[in-house]
Amino acid sequence: MTLYFVGIGIAGADKMGPGARGAIASARRVYMERFTSPVPDAELDEVRRIAEEGGAAFKAAARWMVEDGGEILREARGGDVALVCYGDPYMATTHIELRVRAIAEGIRTQSVHAASALTGIVGECGLHQYKVGRTSTVTRHEASTPYDILDENVERGCHTVLLLEYDQDSGTFLDPREALKGLLKIEAEARRGAATKDTFAIIASRIGRDNQGIKAGRIASLLEADAGAPPHSIIVPGSMHFTETDAVSALAECLDEPRANSDAARTEPHRMVSKYAPMIAAAVAEERRRATGEGAARVLEGAESYAADAQEFLRNGRGALAILSIGYADGLVDALRIIGGRPYRGGAGGGGP
Repeated sequence: MTLYFVGIGIAGADKMGPGARGAIASARRVYMERFTSPVPDAELDEVRRIAEEGGAAFKAAARWMVEDGGEILREARGGDVALVCYGDPYMATTHIELRVRAIAEGIRTQSVHAASALTGIVGECGLHQYKVGRTSTVTRHEASTPYDILDENVERGCHTVLLLEYDQDSGTFLDPREALKGLLKIEAEARRGAATKDTFAIIASRIGRDNQGIKAGRIASLLEADAGAPPHSIIVPGSMHFTETDAVSALAECLDEPRANSDAARTEPHRMVSKYAPMIAAAVAEERRRATGEGAARVLEGAESYAADAQEFLRNGRGALAILSIGYADGLVDALRIIGGRPYRGGAGGGGP
């Protein structure tokens, strides 16, 4: 009475490991899902052949069947059952939830791990696994969350893996060029520098297969390139060690020279200070012409000191203190304007001095 979660890897069913073959051959019933990633009919037939040669009943499992889990758990209570999927079984949260339910019902579970698309993509592109940040999926209808995650990763110097939506009903993936266009659209509104036409990115296609392809270059160049047949994923590097740039040059078809993106993208503290420092300097100069008295002069000196501190904190990599300092400087200038009876204009926390 064991429910096996079996991954067949990313190289195809004919290249799956002996552990996966053994679990499929020994099960009483085998389910294969193809909604987390498409599985060609030939590979489905290979899993079916192994199952039926071992005497198992085989069934292609639709999304609802795995999400509901009722039939799979019911069958597992009566004997060994295998749930088979592309890649590694626990890249899908649906499988993790089903495993937890099985354990709660007293059903023994066993895992057969295999290479996943995530680990395969990063390594095949020549990037360091330990530098990968949060992963996101770009869908046909929403790119703002992937953009925010990309922005966060770039600021930290991390690589971003962007998976592309797979529509099981139509059997199609989101085209990588459409995904990049969606990120550029968000960039036009956000203007954070996380995804511009000059951003260096990698389109990895059919990783693990004999016909895999990797193209890299500026987004502007990739928009004009043909990535070939799906599935595709996109990687946007953060900071890059020289061994990574060398590896990308060797492993990918590079349309442009490989380069890091973290140096080009400005962090939130940099954006704040660069925006408000000159505005505060202009406001201080204006107040010096209008304000009188020793108290006003000391307040303006304080504002200038805080603005200078903000620049120094930025140079030392202390972004949070830089934002606090520029906010204090802005607040002092606004306070002096209010005391002098002039309109409050807002600032780092409002609309700019």
